[in-house]
Amino acid sequence: MSRKIKKNLRRSKRLQGDSQTILMKASLDHREGRLAEAQKGYQEVLKRTPDWGQVLNALGTVYLDSGQLDKAKKTFTKAAELKPLNISACYNLAMLQQRENDHQGAITIYKTVLEAQPDFGQAWNNLGVAYRETINPDEALSCFQKAVKFAPEMAEAWNNLGVAQDEFNMVENSSTSYKTAIDLRPDYSSAHFNLGMSLQKLKRFQEAEEHYKKVLETQPEDEAAQFMLQSLGTTNATPDAAPVEHVRRIFDQCAGTFEKILVNDLEYRTPELLFNLVTPLLTEEMNILDLGCGTGLGAQLYRPFAKKLTGVDVSSKMVEKAEEKNIYDFLHVFDMLQDWNFPKKFDLIYSSDVFVYFGNLQPIIKSISSALANDGLIAFSVENLQESSDDYRLFPTGRYAHSHHYIKNCLEQYGLEVLVETESDIRKQSGNPVKGLLFVAQIKRYK
Repeated sequence: MSRKIKKNLRRSKRLQGDSQTILMKASLDHREGRLAEAQKGYQEVLKRTPDWGQVLNALGTVYLDSGQLDKAKKTFTKAAELKPLNISACYNLAMLQQRENDHQGAITIYKTVLEAQPDFGQAWNNLGVAYRETINPDEALSCFQKAVKFAPEMAEAWNNLGVAQDEFNMVENSSTSYKTAIDLRPDYSSAHFNLGMSLQKLKRFQEAEEHYKKVLETQPEDEAAQFMLQSLGTTNATPDAAPVEHVRRIFDQCAGTFEKILVNDLEYRTPELLFNLVTPLLTEEMNILDLGCGTGLGAQLYRPFAKKLTGVDVSSKMVEKAEEKNIYDFLHVFDMLQDWNFPKKFDLIYSSDVFVYFGNLQPIIKSISSALANDGLIAFSVENLQESSDDYRLFPTGRYAHSHHYIKNCLEQYGLEVLVETESDIRKQSGNPVKGLLFVAQIKRYK
């Protein structure tokens, strides 16, 4: 061996030794929160060995911890492109993309990670979340099942599995999943709330009450838990409406299976029934609002009469599903208890199975009245509160029923005259028909 080669080998070993020393110090700085020092150390190592995947991943993590997201993404991307695959960098890149709401990009990377390490339970869980966010419930359910298989100690994965099972109306299964999550993490508020909801569907009301109270022990301001407790009749107070975030979460979670469950399992008929009731009063070229449009069930019925058809819903996931139908001219995420600022008055506002999440309908009827053109129509459904002197009542379903006399009074108060009304079974609940009231009313204004 020549003297020059020996000299180069000695230099290489010395540099390797120096890099290891710098790397150990940088790692210690990182663990102890000295991020600036850790960053300098990792950068120094990478000057000597620029394609060291482990160090690139560590530097990306420092950038992430210090809020330098663009630098973190570039560094993780560089590490993820190395051969052989750096699984940690790929995983961190996918998590960062999820954080930026690039769920489709995250899905691609998680798949690469799981091809290399198929027993990575956390990655299966995160992939399931990404599928849930892109409204792909079948894939989400499959991923969460794999997550609990490979990471059975992961409470979050069991809770996510329960949510996915709920979306497919697998209530007994979801209850078991939530209970497992709670066994692993007794103070897991989200799992307690979700279990309460499942038990309530199973009519195990006393057990449901215990879990809502568990939520309120740690989160006393939780409006959804308070509302569901009230729906059990545990207090004398009846809230005016379901909390908007509670309703949004319900429909965001079920957007992927909404039509299948509602139409096939619950025999939901309200859109067709309401359309048949209002059809004789429809004309062409109407400006129409679908209030609480959901996934757009029934919108195709109104399309031939609409010059402009607008759909609004509190759930962004429902709006995404409605967009896929290409029926509406405009679609918006909208909380109907907030100010109404539509650019034009409507000739028809229809609302199927939406008012059941509101007890006090006066604010909504008032807004509708203000948004209707001269001779404008409103068509809507409510659940029928029969044989009661109450205006409305909140039931353990988390839904309100309204009395006939209350609806008539609300409409009259805001200048709306009932033109047509009928009673009908609007869907099924636990195998039993739900009695509903359907109304068509008209507002008249004179110059």
